[in-house]
Amino acid sequence: MTEDVWMQIGSLSELMSEPERALSAYDSALRHNPYSQAALTQIANIYRSREEFEKAVEFFQRIVNIDPTNGEIWGAIGNCYLMLDELPKAYQAYQQAIFHLPNPREPKLWYGIGILYDRYGSYDHAEEAFNAVMNMDPGFDKATEIYFRLGIIHKCQGKFAQSLDCFNRILTQPPRPLTETDIWFQIGNVHELNSEYGLARDAYERVLRENPQHGKVLQQLGALYFRPNTSLSNVDAAVQLLMRAIEVDKDKAEAHTWYLLGRCYMVQRQYNKAYEAYQQAVYRDGNNANYWCSIGVLYYQINQYRDALDAYSRAIRINPYLSEVWFDLGALYEACNNQVTDAIDAYTRAADLDRSNAVIEQRLELLQRIQSSGQSNLSQTSPPPPPPVDPPIGPTSTGQPNAPGGPAGESSVTGGAPGSLGAPPMSGV
Repeated sequence: MTEDVWMQIGSLSELMSEPERALSAYDSALRHNPYSQAALTQIANIYRSREEFEKAVEFFQRIVNIDPTNGEIWGAIGNCYLMLDELPKAYQAYQQAIFHLPNPREPKLWYGIGILYDRYGSYDHAEEAFNAVMNMDPGFDKATEIYFRLGIIHKCQGKFAQSLDCFNRILTQPPRPLTETDIWFQIGNVHELNSEYGLARDAYERVLRENPQHGKVLQQLGALYFRPNTSLSNVDAAVQLLMRAIEVDKDKAEAHTWYLLGRCYMVQRQYNKAYEAYQQAVYRDGNNANYWCSIGVLYYQINQYRDALDAYSRAIRINPYLSEVWFDLGALYEACNNQVTDAIDAYTRAADLDRSNAVIEQRLELLQRIQSSGQSNLSQTSPPPPPPVDPPIGPTSTGQPNAPGGPAGESSVTGGAPGSLGAPPMSGV
């Protein structure tokens, strides 16, 4: 049989949903003509539809080895590498696609490029690419996913009104596998980041009405009630919510949930419970400087100064740019044997990291005056050392772990984003 006959058999087999027979037929066509771009394309597309992207790339690559100017195939290679999370290779393939396509006004191409930028954390470029897709094709089949990704991107950019607009567009028809409750969760997170705590609470509670066992929402709501100086501040309610979050996830509870619970117990002066919660946090995430700083605060409060010093030192080794731990170290040096010189050094580092903090500046100036007067120790009439402070717990920008097509709004690579692939074609060009 000839190449054309085998191609017809392969096409018929695909219509009959028999991909293995189709692959066999196309392979037979290639034995007649190893350079058949039609056969190579069909085989690659079958593998791509089965999410066997490495095999798909192998056959797509054979096509561009024959015809390096095939921009459409370069775009397909870029999409495959994107799904394999090989972002630099995806970027290079998209470069070739844009260069070789006679008119790169192709929504699927720019959709892939948008995801690439999203994964790199290049939000401005991703936003431009996604908006271009919607301008090219308002009925694009992945429009709801694009609006979801734009919602995450705008949230990361601090464009809260635009983020809410995107999420509200897809609230009743979210992209699979997401549900309406997932979108309400994101809406709550946007309100929280925008300091609209009442609206954030309402959105989170709406999620809990649908799914009372949503561990992440329980954590977020617990953190919301823990936050001081707001109309929602209620440490007892925060403890209950965080305990529920831990009970839901049990052994898989997040380190941050345990840490928040420890902070609540510290406010309640339940130091044994706080210690147990912090231990659970560092067991799950031992390289978090904030956790070790708070453990140091706990030890300081119960007068275990050497243990406090060990905890602060560990926090500094992990992250030497945390102003709170340097401030706490200065307070510890003051409280422990009046080590004025060491305290000044620590407060100086804290002041360098947080130049707008008046408390640090005032304490530093006091100690410097004492030192310049020739005293090596604080007198009994000097103000007592300041109490230690914990790192602040601010609103957390939360992406969607099961976002369609991979994480949205999260960088997947290190080393920074690549340069721009150029502006997308304008509508009507």
